[in-house]
Order: sequence, then C-alpha cells, then structure tokens
Amino acid sequence: MGSLTLQYFSSCDLGPPLNDESILPCIKIMNLSGFHPEKFKVVKGSYLPLACYGEPRISYCITKIVPHLDCCIISPWCETRHCSSERTLSDVRRFDEVIELPLPYNALYDYNGVCFVLSSTYTDEKGVHEQLLAGANMPLYNSKKVFRHGIYELELHPLEPLGIRRLEDIERIVRDPKFDSKPVGMDQLNKIMKTNRKHTRDELFDTPLDRHTRSDAERAIEEAKRSSGRLFLSIEFQFSRNQPNLNIPVIFERREIEPLASDTRAERWNPVDEKYFKMTRSLRVADVDRKRKPNKETLDRLMGILDQPPARDLPEADSDLVWQHRFYLAEKYPEAALAKFLLAVRWEYPEQVEQAVELLHQWPVVAPEYVLELFNRQFIHLAVRRFAVLRLHAARDEELLLYLYQLVQALYYENWHDILSTPVKPMDCVATASGLNQTSQNADLAERSPQEDQADQGVENLPPNLSSPRKPVDTRNVSVRSPHSPRSHNSQSLIVEIGGRWMEALKDRWKEDLTTFLIRRALCSWPVANYLYWFLRVELDEPLSPASEMYTHVLELLQSALYQGNETQRAWYKELVRQSIFLADLLQFIHKVMDGPGDRIRKIERLHSCFKEAEFAHLKHIEEPLCLPLEPNVKVIGIDAPATNLFKSARQPVFIPFLLPSGGQYKVIFKHGDDLRRDQLVLQMIELMDVILRKENFDLKLTPYKVLATGSGHGFVQFIESQSVFDILQKGTILGFLQQNARSSTDPLGVQKEVLETYIRSCAGYCVITYLLGVGDRHMENLLLTNDGRLFHIDFSFLFGNDPKPMATEVRLTRSMIEAMGGANTSQFGEFWKITFTAFLVLRRHANLFLSLFSLIQNVSVLPTPRDYTNACEFLKERFCINQTEERAVHRLASRMTEAIKSVVPDIMERIRAFAQFMRP
Repeated sequence: MGSLTLQYFSSCDLGPPLNDESILPCIKIMNLSGFHPEKFKVVKGSYLPLACYGEPRISYCITKIVPHLDCCIISPWCETRHCSSERTLSDVRRFDEVIELPLPYNALYDYNGVCFVLSSTYTDEKGVHEQLLAGANMPLYNSKKVFRHGIYELELHPLEPLGIRRLEDIERIVRDPKFDSKPVGMDQLNKIMKTNRKHTRDELFDTPLDRHTRSDAERAIEEAKRSSGRLFLSIEFQFSRNQPNLNIPVIFERREIEPLASDTRAERWNPVDEKYFKMTRSLRVADVDRKRKPNKETLDRLMGILDQPPARDLPEADSDLVWQHRFYLAEKYPEAALAKFLLAVRWEYPEQVEQAVELLHQWPVVAPEYVLELFNRQFIHLAVRRFAVLRLHAARDEELLLYLYQLVQALYYENWHDILSTPVKPMDCVATASGLNQTSQNADLAERSPQEDQADQGVENLPPNLSSPRKPVDTRNVSVRSPHSPRSHNSQSLIVEIGGRWMEALKDRWKEDLTTFLIRRALCSWPVANYLYWFLRVELDEPLSPASEMYTHVLELLQSALYQGNETQRAWYKELVRQSIFLADLLQFIHKVMDGPGDRIRKIERLHSCFKEAEFAHLKHIEEPLCLPLEPNVKVIGIDAPATNLFKSARQPVFIPFLLPSGGQYKVIFKHGDDLRRDQLVLQMIELMDVILRKENFDLKLTPYKVLATGSGHGFVQFIESQSVFDILQKGTILGFLQQNARSSTDPLGVQKEVLETYIRSCAGYCVITYLLGVGDRHMENLLLTNDGRLFHIDFSFLFGNDPKPMATEVRLTRSMIEAMGGANTSQFGEFWKITFTAFLVLRRHANLFLSLFSLIQNVSVLPTPRDYTNACEFLKERFCINQTEERAVHRLASRMTEAIKSVVPDIMERIRAFAQFMRP
C-alpha cells in the first residue's frame, strides 16, 4: 500500500539562513476597482473640487492583534508607487507592484495582519495635504493557521465617515470587525475566489471543463464587484520574490524552547511565547529576582535603557533585563525606571499582571511629572492608568495647570465606553448621590493633596459613577467608530478571565480614572475649573473627530458636578455660563465690525461706533464683575471703548483694554480667524521651562504671557506693553532703545546694569527655547522688547523646523541683537554664551518630560504636520541631542548660533518684509 506524503513549511523554520538572506513573503498589488474620485470630494464635511485629484497610492504596514488588547502597528508604513497611467476601465487603476513584507515568516504570528490604506491628495487655501480615502485589515494566516497564498479581493472601507485622517489613527479601528477586508454579504464572490485559490495551490484535480469555466468565473467576479458599488483591491500572496509560484503551504508553528536555552532566547525578539514567559516570569522565580543585584556590566546596560527617550516598546532583551532587575530598579531608580518597567510587562499574561500590580503597590512615591508618560497610548491597561491618576493626587494646582492641556488630550486614550456610560444628572434636580465611603477615603488620605481635602462637600455631589468606586470596565475593546456601543460578550467574559487580585486595587486605592480626577480637582480650584472647561470646549470644535462625543460628555459631567456642588462651586458654574455668553456676544460684535466694507481705518471707526449702540452696551459696561477666561483670577467691569484698536496685520486682531474694579486695565488681544491652540501649547512649554529653570535658581527673565484658545478660530492673548524689534530698528538701534528707557551715567554702555542683564538673559533664554522647539518665521516683528529689557517672541504658527522663508537659520540671533550687548568681543557677550549653554543643559536634563507632553497631543490641528506626535517627538529628540554627550550637544548648538550670526539671508528677508509692510495700508 502506498504512502501519502504531505509537504509543508513550518513558519518558525523560515528565518534568516546562514547567508543572512531572509525569506520574506511577498504580496503583489494588482489593481483597484470601483474607484470613483467623486465619492471622496467631501473632506471634513466640506465639498472640495480639488480633493482626490492625485493618483491613488497604497500604504501598508504589519499589524498585531493580540486577543483582548488593542492593535499595535509593528512595522513602519510603506507606500507603493503611483498607479499606472494606463486605465483599462473607468473605475479600475492598475498597480502591478510586488512588495516584500518587512518581516520574515518566523517573525510573523497568527495574530499578525497586513493593513492597506488607499490615499491621494487634496488642496485648499493652506496648500496640498495628504488624504486618506479607504482601508482594510487582513490577517496573514487563515482560520487553519496557514499563511495565505493566491489572489484575494479585499473590500476597502471609506475612512472619512470614521474621522480617520492620519495613518496613526488607523491603529484604533483595526480591531473593528467592520474594518475587515473580507467582503460581507457577497457569498458567491467569496466562494469563487476560494475555489480559484485551491486550483492555484493544486488542491483540486484539473478537469477538461476547467479551461471553459475559468473565463466565466472571472466575468462573474468582475460583475459581482461592479454591481456591489464597493471599492476592491486585488492582491496576490506569493511565497517570496525569487519563488513567487511555490505552492508549498506555510503552517504557523512556534518552536519549543528548551529550559537551558533561556539565556539565548532573551537575545531574540519573539512577541508571544507562552512557555518562555511561564519559565522566566513566574511567581516561582520572583524571590530570585527580588534578591538579584546587577554587576557593573549589567548596570551599565540598565542605565542605557533608562536613559532612552519614551518609546513604544522595549526590545525583548531589554525587556527581560528590566523585568529581572525590577525590584532593584524600583528601589534605586524609581522615577526613571517606572515607565520602562511597565513597558517590560506583558499585560496579556495574568500572572505577570498580578506581579506588576503587587510591585506598583510597593513602588516609591515619584513626582507627578514622571507619570505623565503613563497616560499615553501604549499604556492601555486599566491598572496602569489608575495608578498614574493616584500619583497625580500629589500635584499642586500650580503644577496641574502646567500639564492640564495634555491631560485633557490624554482623555482620547481613555475608555470611552466607561466615560459615556456615566450618567449626567439633570441640571434642574437636587443632587442626592451619596459621597465616597469614608473608610475608602481614609485609605487614600496620604495620597491626597490639601486642595482636594478642601472640596469634600462638593465631591459628594459628583455623578454616581464619578463619586463612588465603579466596577472596572475593560479598556481594551472600545471601537473608535462606536465608542458608546454595548460591550460584547467577549469583553465581559474577559473581566472574569483576567480578573485577579489587581482588581481589588481598583476598588480600594486605585478607584479614580482620569475623568473623575480632573472633575474632582476642578471642584477644588477655580482656575482648574476655568481652564478645564475651555480646554474641553475647544475640543468640541472638531465635530468630525471620533472623540467629539466623548469630550461633549465629559464637559456635561463637569457642568453637572459644578451645578450640583456647594455654593462656591455653583457660583463657578454660573461664572462659566456668563463667560460663554460674553464670548458669544463678543464674537457677534467682532463679526459686525469686520464683515463691513472698508479698509483698516474704516473698520476702526466702525469698531468705536458699534460700542455706542445699545445692542452692545453690555460689553462696554459689565454690571457684575466678570472673570476673564484668559486669567480667571482677574475680574473686569467693562471695556475702554475709545482705546480699542485693530492691529496692522492680515487678520486684524482686536486690541481690547478691559477695565478693572481697581481702576486699572488688563489689556488683551482678541484674535479671530486664527487657531491659537499652537500658540497656547508653545506658551505652556515656555512657562514650564521657566518653572524648571527657576527651580535651578536660574532666572532667564522670560515672558510667558497668557494665551487661551476659546475655539478653533478665535481666542485671547495677553497684551504686554512693548515694541517690536522691527519698529525699534526703524528708528535706531536696540542699544539706543535701552539707553532711552534705562540710561545710566556709570555703565560703559550707558544702560542700567539690571536692564542690560535682563536683556542678555531673556535673549539667551528665547534663543534656546526657539531652537529646541524649532520655531519658524522669526522676523523682527515677532520679537518684542519691553522698557525694562525683556525680549520675548510672539506668533508661533510654525514649529518643529517648519519655516515659510527659505534658508532660515535654526537660531534667531542677529548682529543688531549682539551690538546691544556691546559687541561680540565684550564680557557681556561671553556671559550671553555661558547663560545660553547653561540653560540648554538644564532643559536637556528634562527632555523626557517634554517628549511625554508632546506625545499626549492627539489633535493634529495643534501640530504643524499631517501626522500626529511622531514627527514632533523625533524633531525634539534631534534638538535635545538625546543620544549624544553634553559636549557634542553644546557644540551643535554653538555651531547653529554661529551660523545664525554669519548668515545674511535673514537680513535680506527682513528688508523685503519691511518694504511689504511699508506698502500695506
């Protein structure tokens, strides 16, 4: 009797051979059918005739979908060439391009997939932008754990209805079954394609009728695609580039690991290997790890890991090393090691989760700034985020305000289902919710701040789900498309499956989520309540954002908590309502002034005359003092109407001097038609840098003036009495300006010593800050100087190296600025260099804090690039010289400053700008 031989490859055997040439799976992208550009002309709710005008391209990457965990993109996005200009049909675009996946077979697991995104371009008044059209995700292995082979028809799903406009957001919808590439409701098409693949793989015997029916099958496929009206991408899986037609199946298989091979195993990346982790990270070896002390070589490796900037994942060798020495690191380096330890934990294994949570209970107290990274997208486990919230309790209001905007942005990565399931009490009912259990409150007494203890009365009136320990809801199965959809059976059973001792921590000490914490602190502090309200209000100006509903609900929870709080908190609620009404009336007033005909002079006249109308009399005279949204501790009683003015710029912002009860004025600039969120972010960073430098007893005389975006197209800016350097140079020199306002008969330069020192320090400070943040468009009208010598920058529309002018220098330092210090050969200029380098090194030691803060910014409108925080963080790493020594970092800054001094292009651009300004009416 004959024997049957079955040939197949094990995926674990298809790795790099001895000649270092990996066998990489290939995919041939054949064509795109059903593509009608008119369907993609609507961008952000507006019809754009120039949308989708470029030839379509296909971007692709490898995804990792671990059960019960959010998807993680584990390879860079790659892109095909443009489709061929030859079109066989009106709705078909041909690519015929073979791509190699970036990982070999032995590194691809049964949870890996490949995600395809169709993109094009569109243009508006701001220029050309990338436009994501449609996409889909496809598992690399089929249900029988066989690597796919043959031709597939993938259905691409439109991304505009999902609010997806950047590749990084794809990660949040890959797990959605509706994003799967298999055509739904097209059984005949799927059956024909499956049969064709079996013929290709020689799984079916050939018959004489095959050659007659093959053309009919192809016509049936094309007819099914055309009649469905859907978008299809035709691809073909091939074994490798050198052997595309090899039909031997690749079966997914993990290689068993011998106990003695654990040392060599740690040197290779293997994302999931249950047996390995059970051997090396079990409770049986925890006692050994507790006593483990690193030798000098190991300690150097650990220090290198801790010095790395915030990252998505740790290499497996680094992860194992951190895990083995977790007790030592927690004792010796608790602040630097916290995030790295949590990245080393494999949260899909309950045994590791139990050990990690137990160690977090024993972790030494760290400063709030070190837990900000834990609110990012890579830390999705409920216990981690609740632990981070607990550590934030120690932050004073002044510290919290420095990070409040990022914490509001971090709500994007919270459990939306948990937030949306919290009911909002009607505003006209009396609060009856019971407060927190006093016993559980006492357990957190040591962690609470004094500000929280003062607001216990208001805390009693939080909505029920916010004021009492809630049943933890899994944070890992929330769809971006439908964050309010009911929980699936799988996610509910997951709680039972992974629920262990760590769940008790959520009911005891770690009971607050980020939303609850922010609202609780808002009930404790009027400035926190004010800024939290306006930060949430701004997020509502993105109606197509997938998070719009979530932010709306958080705002309603905040308003409800204030309204139903104590007498003080209800007064705060009424004040926020008055601010909103005042802003609406002010916008109506500004629109009436600006919408009329005439030049700037005519509009200024109309501005003054409108204040005399009865319709806007309440703006000029405010009956009850109003807290300014920009500065909530400042109350105003009206506007000095005759002193209002329009600035001489393209948008013509309005100068508004508010009247104070004491008789003084608080002057602001109200900008309309400009998105101030970027300026707000930069000024927040400048204020944070000022705080850091002052803690080092290093005052650089910075001017972090207030900026508040009250919407995506308007906001307030604090006005500082000053003159632009452009105007000063038109009349004379900077040194002459300082001599005029602070003359000294004893100083060699004729300037009071304190004023000259203030000028030197502020000039050095802003040179460093604008260099680190890559601030562009630094013409002399964006540099202002006060009478007491404080130089500061305004208008931060261009960041991270973007600049509208050609050949712009990285540091804005001109000869006229140096001459005000006495010249390049004076002791004052030498002191300027010393101050600059010292400030740079001080801020460089806090580089990870700034990287963490920028990584929390999920709103692309804030960042100047079409991608999210990735480009910004990479730019900051370069400017902070993360992986270089202090000497090399200082040398780089010194060389950039020298280039700025020698460059003549900025002077030429200034003269061109001066001429344009002269011609402007």
